[in-house]
Order: sequence, then structure tokens, then C-alpha cells
Amino acid sequence: MFRRARETEPDRFSTRLSKTLHPLPMIPWGALAMCYLGVPIVVGASMIIVQDTDYPTAITKLESAGFIRTVPNRVPPPEIMADHPNPQQVLEEINAGYKCLDRSCAVFDYPCGRPEEENMQVYLFPDSFAHGFLPSNGIEDAARYAIYDNIHYPLEPTLRRSFSAWDESLRAWVAMMTGYLEVNNDILDQCPDQQAVEWYSRNFGRIREAKFGPIDRRISKRLGSGREMPVDMRGNPI
Repeated sequence: MFRRARETEPDRFSTRLSKTLHPLPMIPWGALAMCYLGVPIVVGASMIIVQDTDYPTAITKLESAGFIRTVPNRVPPPEIMADHPNPQQVLEEINAGYKCLDRSCAVFDYPCGRPEEENMQVYLFPDSFAHGFLPSNGIEDAARYAIYDNIHYPLEPTLRRSFSAWDESLRAWVAMMTGYLEVNNDILDQCPDQQAVEWYSRNFGRIREAKFGPIDRRISKRLGSGREMPVDMRGNPI
């Protein structure tokens, strides 16, 4: 798949949540954020971040709007579970990998009534867990976020910094950003968080490239077959 152009307006899920939470500032996170930047990814759940001081108010606003407080639904499709001898064990093993996340967020089912929201959930995170908000000085905000009223879409460096704080749990998201978006070795050069800088360099940046060479972004069903696409994952000519 190819990357898409960056969006120029908020997605419908973020828009609805922003109206519910208004005037609280919110950051679309995870798949919502990557979709905005152009990564071809399916949004299976709406993840949003609010300031720690706004977290209790955000929970109240969502509940008042009909969102139902619940637990994450990670049940695999019926066709997968049907032939498994112990479906409950499968679900417990899946959820075990998300214990830290589940302890740190509030999860809601969408209210009934909108077909596009059927079976979707909202994950609400405090910023102390997701690290999406940066100190605001007004001048640098335009380089950190795409802002639409109270929606703050994190741009590549900001989203990358947020994901780095999670290490293994968000490695797949980081790999997709590095593959599809213009996220290069210098993306975190100005980041004061040296732990995030070192993690990125070791797993995706300069240290990794020195050991294994540049990331292969060619598109083909079988690399080396001579049938690679004339453009790479980012849409750049090869």
C-alpha cells in the first residue's frame, strides 16, 4: 500500500469526540493520529489524550454524552475462536499483554445509533501515560501539532516522541511511521528526551542503519523478484 496525503481536516471520530469534550484540548492518538498523517491504517478504536487535570472531567463528559464505561474488547473473530480448544485462555493471553495500558486508561463503548461506530470503543488516556502534550509557547505549536479548535493532531516528531516512551508496546506503530512517512534519522535530533532519542536510533535510526543498512521500503509481493513497484512505501520514485 502507498501512503496517503496528509489530511486537511479532522476525521469524523475525532470531530465527534472533540465536540463532546469541548473546550478540553485533546490529542487523537494511535491509528487516528497516523491516519491523519497519511499512514494507510484501519481505525479499530478511537484513542485520545487529555491533560491530566482534565482527565476526570473528560470521563464525566463522555458518560454524560451516552458513552458507556466498559473494558477493552479484544475478542478475536468467531472463525478464529471456533476451532480453539480453550477460547477463554486465548483471550486471557491476549489481554495479558495490555495490563499496563488497561490500568492507565478509561475505555468506553460508543452510544448506539451510528452504524460507523458499531462495535467501536474509545480509549481515553491521561497525558502522563501517553506523553502527547508538549510545553506550549505558541510559536512552536504550529510545528508540533495540526490544530483544529480543541483538536491537536500530533505531527511526526511529536507523535514519534510519544510512541518512543512506550518501547515494545508501540514498536509496530513506530515501524509504520518510519516506513510510510517522511520520518528519517534526524527526526528526534532536537528532542531533549535522550532516552527516546537513543531508543529510536537503536531500533529504527542511525545505530540500526549502521548495523543492518537502510530500511528497505520497496513494495512487492516478493522482494527480489524484479517486480517491485516503481515507487516505495512513501510514494517516492525508486
